[in-house]
Amino acid sequence: MKSYNVSQDLKTIRKIFGLSQSSFATKVGLSRSNIIRYENEEIFPHKSAIEKIYSFAFDNELNINKAKEMLFHDEKSDKILLFHGAKEQIKGEITHSHLNGSKDFGAGFYLSDSYDSATSWIAERENGSCYCFYFKPLANYKVIKFNVSIEWMYAILYFRGAFERYELTEEILKLIEKINNSDVIVAPIADNNMYEVLNSFAYGTITDVQCLHALSANNLGIQFVFKSEKACKDLEFIDRLYICENEKKQYLKKKKELAIEGRSKVLLSLEEYRRQGRFFDEIFKKNG
Repeated sequence: MKSYNVSQDLKTIRKIFGLSQSSFATKVGLSRSNIIRYENEEIFPHKSAIEKIYSFAFDNELNINKAKEMLFHDEKSDKILLFHGAKEQIKGEITHSHLNGSKDFGAGFYLSDSYDSATSWIAERENGSCYCFYFKPLANYKVIKFNVSIEWMYAILYFRGAFERYELTEEILKLIEKINNSDVIVAPIADNNMYEVLNSFAYGTITDVQCLHALSANNLGIQFVFKSEKACKDLEFIDRLYICENEKKQYLKKKKELAIEGRSKVLLSLEEYRRQGRFFDEIFKKNG
């Protein structure tokens, strides 16, 4: 899979700021000869040079990645624009087994509907980047859509191992079979705050009603989980976006602020619905 489109981005950044190759090289601390080679794709820059190029744009109030997100939306409005926050460079073809089975809906390739949520996910990673894809209309595939619901809760709890000590009901078995036989799952994104709430329900400290309302208090966007080889093959790669260090810091700060806000909403919801609903052990029977 292709790496960063440094050549085109470099030309775009220079033109926006009205800089010659020589003046841009001086401002970012690189040689003019290397700038020429980068633009002509004669050599691919080292990470330190890439950081200087994209940091210059970001520090001068040009967020090229957000601009690309808007352009990609406009270019093919008949397709779905999706983003994948990657810890490392993706090598080879995308497959449905790209990730292990311990995620929200088991093995699958996980994407987000926005650049912000995908980037927030990997902002603390040294080599983290964001991949952009187009996807065909969902009508062509077996799709399961979730909102924040009891079914959504049970699905995540199942794939994260919460049912290992309990007998699976017919309802849960049918739900898991439906998920495993799907092409694409479309569902709310769950973060660490949400996992803490789900764990509290699974280990019997809060009820199902408390859990559901606490989870509803957060809105982190929508994730698309590609479960089948057919769906993964139909992903159309667009670009790999480089996230400079200062942009990562901005997202980490925003992530921390959202986590504090989300935790406050969760605590309020847990208190408001304190005496309502049933506990996990009241709903499901333990094995043995």
